[in-house]
Amino acid sequence: MKRSLALGLCVSLLAMPVMATEKDTLKARQDRLSNELEESKKAQAKTDAELEITEAERDAVKTEIHVVDDRLNELSEQIAIQQHEVDTARAELESTRQQLSVQEEYLESQKELVNERLRVLQVHEDTSYLQVVFESRSFGDFVTRAMTARTIAEQDRELIHNYMSEMERLESLESTQRTQLSFVKQKERELVITKQDLDRTAEKKRDLLVELNEQVEQLELEKMTRSEEQAIMAEQNRIISEQLEAIATAEREAEARAAEERAEAEAEARESEVEEAPEVTASTESPTNVSTSTGFVRPVSGYVSSPFGPRDNPLTGVPEIHKGIDLVNASGTPIVSSAPGVVIKAAPATGYGNVVFVSHVINGEIWTTVYAHLNAITIGAGQQVAAGQTVGTLGNTGWSTGPHLHFELHRGKWAPGQPNAIDPASYIGY
Repeated sequence: MKRSLALGLCVSLLAMPVMATEKDTLKARQDRLSNELEESKKAQAKTDAELEITEAERDAVKTEIHVVDDRLNELSEQIAIQQHEVDTARAELESTRQQLSVQEEYLESQKELVNERLRVLQVHEDTSYLQVVFESRSFGDFVTRAMTARTIAEQDRELIHNYMSEMERLESLESTQRTQLSFVKQKERELVITKQDLDRTAEKKRDLLVELNEQVEQLELEKMTRSEEQAIMAEQNRIISEQLEAIATAEREAEARAAEERAEAEAEARESEVEEAPEVTASTESPTNVSTSTGFVRPVSGYVSSPFGPRDNPLTGVPEIHKGIDLVNASGTPIVSSAPGVVIKAAPATGYGNVVFVSHVINGEIWTTVYAHLNAITIGAGQQVAAGQTVGTLGNTGWSTGPHLHFELHRGKWAPGQPNAIDPASYIGY
């Protein structure tokens, strides 16, 4: 009994250090986990604080971008007004130049006549009235000659007076031309200054956008996501198929009408063989939904801020090929369809902002036009539009540095990368 008790006591004494060691290990692990949790909380708090700072900075940049956008709108409206003033002044100056040209030609002809009359008067000044007196054969003849001489003198005076009046008018036109020319130059200088201010403001917005999104260098202007591109191409193919089918149907109907008219004419001719039948001409009416025009109208007036071709991307500064033409005008200015057609897309798209795609079939050839960065869209997909019909209003949506219309013209379908894009300037008169 004593031996068993002693053995149990020895086992207990040996187990105590083992339990103490496990307890210490667990305590150390618990302390380590507590420290790691505390560090994690501190790191999370730091991250949250940094996120708050970043969000605050982004909000500040966004606010500044709104201020810059307001300034861009003001400058665009100012440019539109100044461009109108310059165009009006140039038209008035051209009108004055034309009047001057006509006046100079008229005065040149009158100058020869006045010079001739002055030479005649100088030669006959001392003898004209003596001839009236001494060559008169009677008093009645004298009266007639005297009245003739007086009439000639009055006509000469009137001729000279008219010539001098026309000279004064010429001088007045020349003075008006100088004033108008000075006014045009002043307005053109003001327009240049405003455009430079617009460019500087657009550059400031570009810098702000880069600051707002460090990944902006990966973005390309007027590009869409792959899913958006696929949706556009699918809808485009459907619209074009419908357009071509409509044209084919119209042509078949026109041919059927012409055949019916020919058959009716032949029947009438057989029924009235004795009588002289009127000549019947087959109808050559064109389908009403086919445009016979090969031209395009301007989608909006304004000055060209970025033409078609090589340039530095205004958002990234990276060299690129600009596949359209940028036309600056005031926000809200109506944008019209450049030709008759059917709307493929009328909705927001990445890069383009609010955008309208229109498919045209002109003289059997497929064309596509694109109207981007719109403030508002006024038509819907699938809708037929006429040339000059409003499709939206000018704006600053999408990846844009200021209010303008980005206009693209494609000979054929629109495709990713815009391989069919051509310079629209010569087609719309810029």
